[in-house]
Amino acid sequence: MSKLQTDYYDIETSTTSKTVIRTKEQGDDIADEHKQCPCSFLGQCFDKLCRLETNDATAFGFYRMGNGPLLMSNVYLSAAFITLAEKQIDCYHEDDEIDHEECGDVYGFRPSSLITIIGTVSGILSALLLPFIGATIDCTDHRRKVGALAGLIMMSVQAIQIGTTQSTWFVMAVLQALNGFIYNIQTLAAYSYLPTIATSVGSKLMMKYSADYQAVMFGMEVVYLLVCIGVALALIEQNDNQKTAQLGQVVNVLFSGPFYILAWYFFTEVSKRRQLSSRESLFTTGFIEVFKTAKGIYTHYSSSLGYFLLAAVVCDSASAAFTQIAVTYLSQVCDVGGQELGYIFLIVLLSTIPGSYFGSWLSTRTNPFISIRIQLSSFIGFNFLAFLTMSGPEPAYLPYIYGAVWGFLLGWFYPMETLIFSIIHPKGQESELAGFFLYCTQILTWLPPLVITIMNESDVHLKWGGMSLNIFFGIGLAIFFLIDPWEKCAEVAEKPNKMLHNEEIKDNWVDDK
Repeated sequence: MSKLQTDYYDIETSTTSKTVIRTKEQGDDIADEHKQCPCSFLGQCFDKLCRLETNDATAFGFYRMGNGPLLMSNVYLSAAFITLAEKQIDCYHEDDEIDHEECGDVYGFRPSSLITIIGTVSGILSALLLPFIGATIDCTDHRRKVGALAGLIMMSVQAIQIGTTQSTWFVMAVLQALNGFIYNIQTLAAYSYLPTIATSVGSKLMMKYSADYQAVMFGMEVVYLLVCIGVALALIEQNDNQKTAQLGQVVNVLFSGPFYILAWYFFTEVSKRRQLSSRESLFTTGFIEVFKTAKGIYTHYSSSLGYFLLAAVVCDSASAAFTQIAVTYLSQVCDVGGQELGYIFLIVLLSTIPGSYFGSWLSTRTNPFISIRIQLSSFIGFNFLAFLTMSGPEPAYLPYIYGAVWGFLLGWFYPMETLIFSIIHPKGQESELAGFFLYCTQILTWLPPLVITIMNESDVHLKWGGMSLNIFFGIGLAIFFLIDPWEKCAEVAEKPNKMLHNEEIKDNWVDDK
């Protein structure tokens, strides 16, 4: 993947509420005035969000607000895909007990494999094409256009999927696989602004913004689920997964669409960070940069950052697949309908809050490496317990209890992973390494759902597919035991960056100051 690079900035904040940015390379003063907030009439909350230190900081907040409903809408849509696929082969009857394992195939696969196949396709597309997208963002002047276009395509697909019916579900499932890749394009474009935001506002304010970004995304996820649950209770029958999914897409378009419009309205135009030579092309330079960065990390930081990134590759692939297997498992094994899935995932979301605080507390009492080792060990152990004991629709309360525990563990994992990366990466290449880290979390996301699909198609019970995630978590845990002690990793990160003396890397990036 190409580097997510930023300019050198001297920041001065004037009394007229504008930020004056001097670009050292150009030597010119550029006034980055706050754009007028189009939604300030909605109240002080929105007006305050439009008044963050820079336009890019404001934009990223709206971007995160749009992400929340979008991610939650996938839960309802996934349940509908499975139900509609089963109805196509006459393997779904609301009033009868159905042995899903005895169902036939639809388009050559079991209905229960549908969601993991979608995850596999999205993961493969991301692994193969994100380096090219990263190069486009870095080596052209089209960063904002790329992100805005990805957001427009993604929301257009979400709107089209309101028409998910018995006759259209397969086309909608294909669009869902493509949309997973489009989501990653927008993520890459939006996250490429983070180093510039941090440089402009300073580390102290950036820490506050980071917490705020997480809070608004989580808040919108909860609001989305509450709205869907409330409307569904009033207007939709309990087990009508198709109408519940259609409702979810309508609410998602009404929520995420305006937030993404605001995000790319506030994001600023950014000039290219690197000029391609006559011997380079966008189609190859991203992959070349991935190789060079990986080589530099292996040569100079293999026992610290290198092992961490390797652990992130396998752990994030499993955690990303967890939602896919959870929706499939709850609907196929536990007979949980679309509306009830909303209740369970609301509990999961709320449970991430104490999980994140517990992880933070434990890391201060011990250190982040010990904390994440305990987290991964707990996740592996609980996965064995949950999938072995939740092997049918009874008792009906188990998905709620287990959902709370899974939410706690996920809320513990993600902040801890981000904290570790922010401390142990060498200084001076923040944006480049942030982009490389993002790619590491995506490069293997296709493998766990593929493994689960193969197991499911081979008549292996889905509980063993769920427990197969422990293979990836276990590999990650083993790697975390190979990494240098925490104090040594933090100390090495504070020393001069050895990769900056590597001409293969140095010639192709711009300092992050």
